[in-house]
Amino acid sequence: MKLVISVIAMSLLLTAGPASAEWFADAYAGQSFTLKDDMTVHSPSGLSIYRDTEFDRSFIVGGRFGRYLDAVPFLGFGVDLSTFMPTIGPQQLHIDGCVPSGTCSGGQGGTTGRIDVDVITVSLDVLLRLPLLKSDKAPWGALQPYLTAGVPFSWTTVTPRTTAQFRNQDGDSDYTIGYKVGGGIAFQVAPSLMLFAEYRYMHSEVSVDLHDSATVKQTPVHFNLDTHFAVLGLSARW
Repeated sequence: MKLVISVIAMSLLLTAGPASAEWFADAYAGQSFTLKDDMTVHSPSGLSIYRDTEFDRSFIVGGRFGRYLDAVPFLGFGVDLSTFMPTIGPQQLHIDGCVPSGTCSGGQGGTTGRIDVDVITVSLDVLLRLPLLKSDKAPWGALQPYLTAGVPFSWTTVTPRTTAQFRNQDGDSDYTIGYKVGGGIAFQVAPSLMLFAEYRYMHSEVSVDLHDSATVKQTPVHFNLDTHFAVLGLSARW
């Protein structure tokens, strides 16, 4: 890995030229694929672990704004705002611990209802680009492979809709800090306009307290969001 990073850094230094640095504004949309995770629930009957909880695929939409630096034009910083909804749909789950019936020997938990999961993320990103196919009309390259990493601040709202396990519970929100890595390629399609495709992976943890409106009790719920994204977008450069 150190060798790969060193080669990329040397390539960037060798390809840097006298052109001025750039501001950029991106708009994108795509698909999210959240991996299965064990959801932990502290219900009134005891601790439950919902094994291999599945999350629905979701659209992601967002935008990113930033600037590549004057002194090192292959290095950029940006702010990324996005939203997606990895809903927990109705499914058959195996429960370790206390099942909704009140027994604590585990077993099949029946078919769950829908639990809405809404995520809004603001991420502080670092970008490294490699300018290729340079010309007078494209001083930083008509083709730009790039890497990106960021620190996402996520606001996640969890809302039970039709679940027997959380029939009376209201939704709750959590604010978390995670991490994000990715890479992509941008191609100039018009003066000051590039088309880009990007893959990104983001990790965050969610811990909420679902409030029972009937008994005024709380049900703590915890799960991870490990999500792969594939996005396509347009980038304005100036």
